[in-house]
Amino acid sequence: MHVLKNIYLFLCKLRDIAIIGTMVVIIGIVIMQIFLRYIATGAFVPFAWGNELIQNLSSWVFFLGASLAAREGAHISLNFLKVKLFKGKSGWFVDKLIGVICLLTLGAIVVVGFQSALDNPASMVNLPSVPMTVFFLSIPVGMSFVFVDFLLVLIFGYHPFSKKAQAEAEAKAKEKEAK
Repeated sequence: MHVLKNIYLFLCKLRDIAIIGTMVVIIGIVIMQIFLRYIATGAFVPFAWGNELIQNLSSWVFFLGASLAAREGAHISLNFLKVKLFKGKSGWFVDKLIGVICLLTLGAIVVVGFQSALDNPASMVNLPSVPMTVFFLSIPVGMSFVFVDFLLVLIFGYHPFSKKAQAEAEAKAKEKEAK
């Protein structure tokens, strides 16, 4: 379990770095496009591929961010009916059933996403030598992270590596030390 935790946390750090790096690139391109369009008018023109690259890079931020939200339990959930209609063991069963349905859906998105992304490697963006596959892969890669996060929640009933769970574990460890 310790090795799996370390692998998971390493991949989460890579994801966080990818989100931050992608946002830095997007902001840089936006600033460059503004400069070329409004400040350096006449001397330079904005890059033809700038807006397209910003839009396609945004898909990476969106889908990797979705996995970050899944880890922290920040996705929208509709618990009102479940809480009103199902209590006790039936509530537990409904939670597990919803988890399995989510995992099946995410698994289908991952499989179809990888197939679709890899089916058309010749499709290119306006930016020279960058295939659309690079951007299409954002969906299955991001959803793979979400799949793992939902699987952990299904197995443990909560996400064992979320910041909230880690803070609770640290508080228990400090409490134990104090005794």
